[in-house]
Amino acid sequence: MKKKQGLLVILLGCLVTVTAIAGVLVWQGTDRKEEDGTHQYMELTDPSQELLWNDEETKGTEEETAEAGEHTQTEETDNAQAGSDGSAGQNSEEPSSEEAEQMELPSEAPAAADQVQSVSFSEADRLIWPIEGNVIMEYSMDHTVYFPTLEEYKCSPAVLIQGAAGTEVRAAADGIVKVVGSNEELGNYITLDLGNSYEVTCGQLNEITLNPGDYVESGAVIGTLAEPTKYYVVEGANLYFQMTKDGAPIDPLDYTDYAQE
Repeated sequence: MKKKQGLLVILLGCLVTVTAIAGVLVWQGTDRKEEDGTHQYMELTDPSQELLWNDEETKGTEEETAEAGEHTQTEETDNAQAGSDGSAGQNSEEPSSEEAEQMELPSEAPAAADQVQSVSFSEADRLIWPIEGNVIMEYSMDHTVYFPTLEEYKCSPAVLIQGAAGTEVRAAADGIVKVVGSNEELGNYITLDLGNSYEVTCGQLNEITLNPGDYVESGAVIGTLAEPTKYYVVEGANLYFQMTKDGAPIDPLDYTDYAQE
């Protein structure tokens, strides 16, 4: 009987011990859940964590935007390359004859530029005599001379060189045609730019074939002698020959080897 009671006490003690151990385990599990719940709650409510998550979301949005921009840029580049390839394909076609001529024009420009001439007359240079003949009226700007046709005295800014109508008139020096004109006194005339502000004008001409801008070599024919205008009828056929420096008349005989016979 006593043995049975002792065994029962032992069993009850074991049961109490097991119950106590189970209670401790349950209690520890509850505490851990509460701690985990508190920790989770703190993570959700921590402002610094919220800012971190916002930054991560912003970064994600920025990365998506950048990827979208790169994708768009890639498409534009592909389109541009496709257009360039298309243009190249069109340009690879053989041009028409008119286009070929236009393309060749730039290569011809240097040749035209090489033809441009410059003139540079100086005080030491000499003029050639433009026609065969004598001076029938001299240059005179410091005193007056008599004009037979006009029957009056006045200054003479040029010299008159006697000649026969139809006689060839030649350029007195290398020059560039500046003016081709006509008026009552000179009839048809031509002015040559000799360079360095020197110019010569030949009046009472026929058969002028030159144009402004043409280059003329010394001795080249610039026209023929015409019948005199109404200002020089009495004087007869003659070449009106004037020279200027900086626009002011000067004596052309000072720049020739002409000797009056």
